[in-house]
Amino acid sequence: MTISFREFNPADTNFLKQLLIDSFNSDSELAFGDGIKMGPPGYDNGILATNIIKDTNFLKLIILNQNHACGILVFTLGTPNVINYFCLDPHFIGKNIGSSAWQLIEKEYSGTWQLETPDFSLRNHHFYEKNGFTKIDEKIYTPDSSSFIYMKEA
Repeated sequence: MTISFREFNPADTNFLKQLLIDSFNSDSELAFGDGIKMGPPGYDNGILATNIIKDTNFLKLIILNQNHACGILVFTLGTPNVINYFCLDPHFIGKNIGSSAWQLIEKEYSGTWQLETPDFSLRNHHFYEKNGFTKIDEKIYTPDSSSFIYMKEA
């Protein structure tokens, strides 16, 4: 397994659109059962992908496994650095690709990292905690919708 990155380019647009659909649907089906499809607004109609692409503050890296695109890491450098989206194609989850990609990011970009992930995404919680993140807060959007804030100190 050889994990690497390349910068997002316009030819990756369809990959990003499908990746967002597949990864968010996989998380929601895992949490709520087969056929349950949900994610942030616009994840399933291309609007979220378009917003990610247009946001010039985001660094967008395609995650490669053996030079095959299998995910994306979207982040913002600052104090703290923020992981905006860290998505793997569901077929590549559980193969140490995410952890390997994260280790490469930490070698390249120093500092404290923060992210937000849905409260129901237990697989995400496990991944981030395994990689040294600590749950520091909860954001409640509605009585049925909340997320956790994770942080990893430099």
